[in-house]
Amino acid sequence: MRRIDSYILGQLLKGFGFFGLIFTGVVWLTQAVRLIDTVITSGQPASVFIEFSLLVLPQVFVVVLPLAGLGAALYTVNKLYAEAELIVMMAAGSAPWDLMRPVALFGVVLLVGMAITTMVLVPRGSAQLAERTQEIRADLVGALIVERQFIHPAPGLTLFITDTGRLGEMAGLFLHDERVPAQPVTYSAERALLVRDGDEARLVMVDGVALTRAAGAQLNTVVFDQFVFDLSDLLRTERVRTPRPAEYPVLDLLRPTEAMLEDHSRAPLIAEGHWKIVLPLLAMLYPLVGLVTLLAGPYRRGGFGKRIVGAIALGIFLHSVTLLSRSRVQNDADLWPIMYSGIAIGLLYMAALVFLLSHGRRRGPAPA
Repeated sequence: MRRIDSYILGQLLKGFGFFGLIFTGVVWLTQAVRLIDTVITSGQPASVFIEFSLLVLPQVFVVVLPLAGLGAALYTVNKLYAEAELIVMMAAGSAPWDLMRPVALFGVVLLVGMAITTMVLVPRGSAQLAERTQEIRADLVGALIVERQFIHPAPGLTLFITDTGRLGEMAGLFLHDERVPAQPVTYSAERALLVRDGDEARLVMVDGVALTRAAGAQLNTVVFDQFVFDLSDLLRTERVRTPRPAEYPVLDLLRPTEAMLEDHSRAPLIAEGHWKIVLPLLAMLYPLVGLVTLLAGPYRRGGFGKRIVGAIALGIFLHSVTLLSRSRVQNDADLWPIMYSGIAIGLLYMAALVFLLSHGRRRGPAPA
């Protein structure tokens, strides 16, 4: 590798690290809200949140790596222009398309990283995350016995406990049940105890009151010494979890087995398999698209804001085309070739601009 190629590749990797860190933080925050809700609702410690955050990182990288790759390419090439380094390279005999070597190598690095992420890390991380989530939700005691927090163990149920003991006893319990919207019931009890036997669970409330709505706005009050509330519906009795398409290896997705087809239709599996292939190819293509877009015009002292916006818009367009084609394939597996239409459009765009550059229809940068 030539020294100039190594220098440009190093600049690309520095920019990639910068944009990758920023985009990872932004995208991870969107996932953290859901994780925090799951952890708090189930009454789990902070260590579980950290574990879930690590398991969800591969899904974050699927979004971050292509964005960071395009951002790094645009930033680096624009920086070389702005600091006149690229002009010196051109004066030393380098052609504009000579920049494609280090950028293409950078794209290959992204390709390998995305392939490892989509084909290895995402399936394993998604499977472990789904299993741990199922285990936590099946832990009824951990989900319910949480002090001084309003929790929602199931849609329509709200629970608040003032104090808990080591043996699972509860004091100062409030329970609101509106799973039947027309007949909401509110319970409060001085003491309570959770009793579980196999697939059955009961919340035994002692010395409390139940409030129900009668005709009109009138409330009915029932005072009880002991009341048993059935929580068996909250137990997750299903022991065999059905894997999602994203959890299968690529080869299995492209050639689904009979066991896989019992749980999923063929089209979503085929779409997911090709999606895992298309994403790394797109990640490799984005830096090259950004490069040829910035080179497609003369040097400007004022910068290349319009070209940068155009490159970003083209990247969004290519990704949108791929997403739309994926939705079509999820309904008809025989249409899987259209998932590569975004890559084909990007390659044609690059080929056209490189052709124009190589034949002198676009002048390379020159000092103004």
